[in-house]
Amino acid sequence: MTYRFPVASIFLIIALFVLSAGCTSAPAQQAATAPVTGTAAPTEVTATGHTATATRSIAEQLAAVKSDNPVWTAAYTMFSDMKSTEYVHPPYTVDEADRIYKFDCLGFADHVLMNADMAAYTAIGKGVNPSIETYAAYFNKLSTTTPDAAGWTKVAHPIDLQPGDVCLWLKPSTLDTGHMWIIAGNPATNPKRSDEVLVRIFDSTGTVHSDDSRTGAADKTGLGSGILGMMVDSSGSPAGLYWEGGASTGAGEKDTTIVCGRLNK
Repeated sequence: MTYRFPVASIFLIIALFVLSAGCTSAPAQQAATAPVTGTAAPTEVTATGHTATATRSIAEQLAAVKSDNPVWTAAYTMFSDMKSTEYVHPPYTVDEADRIYKFDCLGFADHVLMNADMAAYTAIGKGVNPSIETYAAYFNKLSTTTPDAAGWTKVAHPIDLQPGDVCLWLKPSTLDTGHMWIIAGNPATNPKRSDEVLVRIFDSTGTVHSDDSRTGAADKTGLGSGILGMMVDSSGSPAGLYWEGGASTGAGEKDTTIVCGRLNK
């Protein structure tokens, strides 16, 4: 039997799907502004921002991070203890007892912040689970020097990021579609591309980054850690993303909202 659907119904289904998505797997890539030769850069930057040998594992890089930031601690604990993970949009599956984490980037950030500091998390959405758009609006209003009542400040420049900082990109024209990640190590400027700040991150994604824990793993999507490149302008402010830090041939999500917040506790 053949079923026919009105064109308007098809567009409605697509629109509802987009609205339900908390984040996308990867930003669209644009033409390169300064191509990088080879893919060595990601493995040259560790979680602490120091030069690494090719044999230093991701686990060793993360274990070398010295941070008492509660957001970093919560993200690292979840990453280290997990038994199963998958990148999915709502409804999520989060089983702390069996360490099963199935969520998208927004679900990951939400659960990390709830475990790190419930009051600080609640402040962002004013008691309601925040969307990526809500996170962006909240972080954009913060001072870069004086914490608000919940302890949050804005981090204006990617080179100043620290483990535990929360970052996002948001494309207003697509409402809540974007991406969120948590900084896992200290940043370093890519020596082969001066407009790119390389940093190890934690996130939940369906598309891996450079030097990524999900590459070759049993669970190829979901919670993991990789190297992301944050494109900066002449003032050092975020201007785009290199999804595979040091290896992407072009920056994606240029001229969109890219903002980071820090919980000072």
